[in-house]
Amino acid sequence: MGTKNNRNNAFTLVELLITLSIVVILAVVAMLYLRGQAFKGNDARRKADIERIKVAVEEYEKDHDCYPLYVNCGVVQDQPIYPYLNDVPCDPVTNSSYTYDFPDNACPAWYRFFSDLEFDKDPDAMPGIGPNNAYNYVSGSPNAPISEPYNPSSTSSPGGGGESGFYGCRAGVCVPIDWNENRPGPECDPSFQNSNCYGQCNLSPGLECIMVN
Repeated sequence: MGTKNNRNNAFTLVELLITLSIVVILAVVAMLYLRGQAFKGNDARRKADIERIKVAVEEYEKDHDCYPLYVNCGVVQDQPIYPYLNDVPCDPVTNSSYTYDFPDNACPAWYRFFSDLEFDKDPDAMPGIGPNNAYNYVSGSPNAPISEPYNPSSTSSPGGGGESGFYGCRAGVCVPIDWNENRPGPECDPSFQNSNCYGQCNLSPGLECIMVN
């Protein structure tokens, strides 16, 4: 009798282990599914945000015959596209501005916004595009060179802005700024790909490049 009971107990333990394994597998599958859904949700938000910003940027161009020189997220009343858009959306995860790119001149004729989609199987994802090849999504004006390889706007020196290719205003002076891989993007906003910041630091003394965490 003792031997039979031991066998029954052993069989029960095996069943328990199998059941636990199944539960763990199902939990992992559910977590991966929910994680993917969260990624898709964030990416849908990013695309919608950029389209919303583009509407304001296009309205600005209609009144000024040029696209703006910078676009910051948040409620920033002294930036070009205010009041075309009073509250510029930020990236839903990093809470930073979407990277804004345009040709190297003081009156941009086209523009592009870059973002990094989390769901790498998104049909709109194009890995390795934009500054430092750090993005996989781009959307811009109808005349923007969307499909062409990215070339830094700054022509002042190879790489421009130190290694990052970006400049920002600090204490009224246009200085090179670093690249923040966690954003990804320049370490502060607003940023420019021109060694003179298009004269914005002198025109707007309060236009400080604010650090992004």
